[in-house]
Amino acid sequence: MLRTATPTNTPTKQAMPVPHDKIAARAYEKWCRRGRPHGTAMQDWLEAERELQLESARMAAQGTRR
Repeated sequence: MLRTATPTNTPTKQAMPVPHDKIAARAYEKWCRRGRPHGTAMQDWLEAERELQLESARMAAQGTRR
């Protein structure tokens, strides 16, 4: 018997890509809140990008429910 895995939390509508400048601003805010440590640029960028993608996906999902 074959089983196919289906993602359970796939949004029904794709969120728009997050603009580069918004990611940069969020990453900068995160870096400042951390005390401006050296060597965290990539971590700050990836966290900021993920947060903004999730926010965008939530907004898109809310738009489909209305």
